[in-house]
Amino acid sequence: MKPTVMLHVLISVSLITQGVAFLPSRTGITLPDTDYTLTDITVAGIVRVVAKYFEDSNPDRYSPGNLTGLDPLTPSSLFQVHYGDCASFDKFDGAIDTITNHNIRMARVFPNKAEWHFNGNQINAGHQKMMGIRKRILDVLTVGDENAPDYDVARINCGNFLHLAHSFYSNTNWIELNRFYATSIEGNPEVITPSRNLGINANLTFQECPSSVEVCRNCVGGSANVPESQDCSDNLHDTICIASGFRSGQDRPKTVSIPPKCSHGGINDWSRLMEATGGINKETSDPSLSPHHFLHQQAALTAIQATVDFFYHADTGLYNLIGEQKFRKLLNLDVGTSLTFVIDTTGSMSDEIQAVKDQTIELINTNSGTCLAAFKYVVVPFNDPEFGPAFVTADPQECIRYISGLTADGGGDCPEMANSGLELGIQNSLDGNKVYLYTDADDKDKEKLPTILALIEEKGVQVEYLLTGTCTSRRRRRALSTTTPSSSFLAIASKSGGTIYSTDDAGIRGLSRVIQGNIRASQATVLKMNVRNSTAPVEIPVDSTIQELLVSIIGPLDSTTVNIRNPQGAEGSPSILGADIFTSSAQQIVFSFNTTSQQTKGNWILKLQNVNPTSEYKITVSAKSLLDFTFDLMEVDQSGTAYPLEGLPVAGVKVLIQIKISSQDMISSISEIRLFDTSGRERLFSGAAEPIPGRTQGLYLANVTLPEQPFVVSILGVDSKGARFLRAQPAEVQVGAFKLEQVIGNNTIEELHQGSEGSLVFRVTNKGPADTMVIAVSVGANRGAVKLNVSVEQVLAATVEPLTMKLASGKTQEGVITVRAADTVPIGTTVKVTLTVSSNLSLAINILSVDVTVVEVPAIHLEIIDRTLPTCVVLDTGGNCTADQMTKDCHLHEWWVRIQATDETALAAILPDPEVGFSQSFVYEEFSLNGVTALYKAPCCCPKLNITVRDGNGNTASCGNDFYTPVAGKIEEPLCNGPIIDSIPPTCTILAVAGNCTADQMTTNCHLHEWWVRIQATDDTNLTEFLLEPQVGLSQSLEYEESSLQNVTALYKAPCCCPKLNVTVIDGNGNTASCGNDFYTQMVEKITEPVCNGPINIVDSNPPTCSVLDTGGGCTADQMSTNCHLHEWWVRIQATDETNLTEFLLEPQVGLSQSLEYEERSLQNVTALYKAPCCCPKLNITVRDGNGNTASCGEDFYTSMAGTTTEPICNGLIVYAGSSIVTGVVVGIVVGCCVLILILLIVAFVKLYKTRETSKEENSPQKSKEDPAEQVDSVM
Repeated sequence: MKPTVMLHVLISVSLITQGVAFLPSRTGITLPDTDYTLTDITVAGIVRVVAKYFEDSNPDRYSPGNLTGLDPLTPSSLFQVHYGDCASFDKFDGAIDTITNHNIRMARVFPNKAEWHFNGNQINAGHQKMMGIRKRILDVLTVGDENAPDYDVARINCGNFLHLAHSFYSNTNWIELNRFYATSIEGNPEVITPSRNLGINANLTFQECPSSVEVCRNCVGGSANVPESQDCSDNLHDTICIASGFRSGQDRPKTVSIPPKCSHGGINDWSRLMEATGGINKETSDPSLSPHHFLHQQAALTAIQATVDFFYHADTGLYNLIGEQKFRKLLNLDVGTSLTFVIDTTGSMSDEIQAVKDQTIELINTNSGTCLAAFKYVVVPFNDPEFGPAFVTADPQECIRYISGLTADGGGDCPEMANSGLELGIQNSLDGNKVYLYTDADDKDKEKLPTILALIEEKGVQVEYLLTGTCTSRRRRRALSTTTPSSSFLAIASKSGGTIYSTDDAGIRGLSRVIQGNIRASQATVLKMNVRNSTAPVEIPVDSTIQELLVSIIGPLDSTTVNIRNPQGAEGSPSILGADIFTSSAQQIVFSFNTTSQQTKGNWILKLQNVNPTSEYKITVSAKSLLDFTFDLMEVDQSGTAYPLEGLPVAGVKVLIQIKISSQDMISSISEIRLFDTSGRERLFSGAAEPIPGRTQGLYLANVTLPEQPFVVSILGVDSKGARFLRAQPAEVQVGAFKLEQVIGNNTIEELHQGSEGSLVFRVTNKGPADTMVIAVSVGANRGAVKLNVSVEQVLAATVEPLTMKLASGKTQEGVITVRAADTVPIGTTVKVTLTVSSNLSLAINILSVDVTVVEVPAIHLEIIDRTLPTCVVLDTGGNCTADQMTKDCHLHEWWVRIQATDETALAAILPDPEVGFSQSFVYEEFSLNGVTALYKAPCCCPKLNITVRDGNGNTASCGNDFYTPVAGKIEEPLCNGPIIDSIPPTCTILAVAGNCTADQMTTNCHLHEWWVRIQATDDTNLTEFLLEPQVGLSQSLEYEESSLQNVTALYKAPCCCPKLNVTVIDGNGNTASCGNDFYTQMVEKITEPVCNGPINIVDSNPPTCSVLDTGGGCTADQMSTNCHLHEWWVRIQATDETNLTEFLLEPQVGLSQSLEYEERSLQNVTALYKAPCCCPKLNITVRDGNGNTASCGEDFYTSMAGTTTEPICNGLIVYAGSSIVTGVVVGIVVGCCVLILILLIVAFVKLYKTRETSKEENSPQKSKEDPAEQVDSVM
């Protein structure tokens, strides 16, 4: 071990969130198309669950595989087959999104918590956390009938549970352990089943590895500084316990220990440099990120099956435990929508209440029995001070009976508790549906506004207000359309994309027809705009997926003419062209056209004539269509991973916008993403959207600079039949001048215990002019399975500090939310805590919300004190080894022994000596925590065996068999797995060759032409070495297709830069054979031989480029001379080349005080972020391409001050500012002594550890392995 490796534990490193488990998604990063992300795994698992459920519940309609075998199997393809074209799958898709987003959120919010990702050997802690979450899920879902649970809370917890489950298969040795076990019992190591107890039962199949058990060894070859250069395929010992790697920056740091701990590994994990070097994660197939990249596919497929089992296992799945109806509601499998009415029942509504009742009942009856029928009806009455409870049913007649019983009385003064009623309505609605609120008053409970805005953000509902009055002073004014609605109503309608209708009791009857039209064409919005003093035609493209088109125009229409021109050229009023008119008055017209026939496809034109020049007309065009989209604004963290933006987006900043198409099979392409102002008239941004490759379909990405004003999003594209389509999202996106975000790693409020408190640290950054921000925090209603007998504020109190922030432009300040749980708060209570930050300069409100749940105090798991020794006994033996059999042809004589090991608590390791090589076998016949039976077979070349059994507390026992010791004085001990007396040479043959390398292909662009050869080597006794010339480098690959003592088959692939290959095979007695392939020799006189793995011979006279993209920080003369280590600066460098970059050289080189992080890395482009203290005040980068051309760039703070200060020594001694020279000398002596003692201890540990390793190696079979040269910073 190098001493510098030890010093890494003394350095504080910032945690890069990429790589705590499978990566969250593909947004912002580059992965092979075949890789799986958390998004891919979650979506694939849930869709597979539902396909299997549909098959099982409809045996007369489906055979096994009819749905599960769909290609592609997506939410849209599954619903289309099962329900037909009438059904929308967007609610099912929304349930998947909620679960997926909360799976991903754990990687963003808790990257430093090892137990959330099964890092740091936190097996028991992670397992217990999963059991607690699963209990909360069941507590929520098993209460009452199918309408009682809060399914949103259950979905959030499902996402949290699945994050832990998926992390388990990515980060622990479960896959490797089960492959070892499967191989040991002569099973199939390619078929791994998920743990049947993980997160379910207290006892895991395998226990957590105690610290005394040696699980990992160093990866070999290459350099730990370049993870992809190392071979980690054999860095795990054969243990029978579960372990995981430690990851730098987490709350379970890796320390130097004997035995050494495992690392998570990958370029973002500094702990990989400590013994045991490398790591074991399987999060990607990229060797620079995942040391066990070769097991990524198997880990991902196991995680998918674990997702299926979580929902649908015959014994432990949610379906079996909660019943079919709740299972359907959890995943939103019923076709239809939720119909939600929030109704003011105060006395002043007495004139309107009957109209409201009549029209809601009419709506229910009109759609009942059709595919437009709601499958969930929600009614919430509100009064003052009472509101609720929410009435929820799936039975339309039950809903009608409830509404018929509503009466108007009470209320007292104006205003009323509208927002409290609305909160209940939104909570009980399906995601993406509309909520209708009837009232004749303003809202009394304005403090509920932040909670409602947070709920709208979470559930994506649209709120439609039907107002018959407002409050003026203490009196109400009725049916006055000129009155200004409450500011809360305006904010809610704007945020949700809803509409505020002002009417009277007669108008309510007309508006019910409008609602009916909305229901019929509520699947997609085509466009939404406000027109003022304009008669310009409005173009409406009707694509092949639109079955009905609905047009709503609100404004002074008494003298305005509405004309329509259809694709056939016919023009006239809506009624003349055969429209279905829902309402037509002096204030609004709503009409629709059936567009199922081919003649109705194409461009429709809407014209308004004789408009009132001082008035505004609101035009909304929606459609009955399965083609729609959703979007997320994404920000990229320092690792390049993209996550949904927190809080209000900041005007003028660059973000990613991710578009998700509901039905990818319905479109050909997206040509444009457009951002419009809230009127829909002014285009603020237009840009191309690129498809995101990978397993999850229908995702597109665009880079956007956010406008300086609120905006709406629309997309333009071509459908699968070549028709142009247009879609818009009606909800407005507000922008602000300041950013609000969580400080990652400082969140302890999401899980509270009775009588405890937690905190969340937030950060406000002012990107605009100097401002004073006002800060507040609120607690929403209880959403958990338990019922509270008191107000939620009495048992969960939230406070925030500070209450104001005065921030100059560009300045940042942090604050903290504290939530205190009373001793009496019931376990399972769940609330939404919402932080609001508002500006004094604008109306913008920035919101940050988290769900807080009261949970049980976790039990403390201590390592079991176990002083009872395990047992190891020989059950029986067979065969024999005489002196003669051990000296001549020992490989022809075999013996065997069957051993049994037991322990009262748990076995941790079974260690055979000598280790099992090619000539022996070790097969487990029984395998459990408390007992193992194994059969060992060996030739007489290995005439003795000692088995050491270790339990979880480090106690040991031994047993075995020995034929050699009795004859030790008569013969020389044979060398197990060593040379065998053998005069017959091995064979080496070419099985197949493909590809070719011409003279031209070898001289120009040789890296673009590939060839391969399949080679077979055999021997009668034993092969020992398989040597390649040239050795395998970065440009070639060697894959063993079969590997045994007598037979090896391998596939070698190379570019024409490596045009020849010679393989030398050696057997145990030193006999050799050779074979290979050679394209170059026959052309030796025509061309110069290319250099394999050397510079690529490309015609390239253009030098590379090296440029500084941006810098941060600075170094003054004072900062360079005193306490230079306390001042940091950074620079982002980009190097490009038309052909291939080969070297990226830094001067000074990167030492312990600096860091270099590659943000992008390819043959043509490298982007890197360099950080250093002012002790290293300058940097020069030299870039070299494959043809030797160079370029340089960098940053230099020192040269301009060379005469005023002495240049500090980069990575040298730090000069501390102090008031006493004597104190400094004393401190220096003390520190020096401590460092000396530390180094002596390290050396002692290293010697002890190497002595153990040397002893093992002397008794282990000799293997021939390539040792690629250690690489410098290279981008080849």
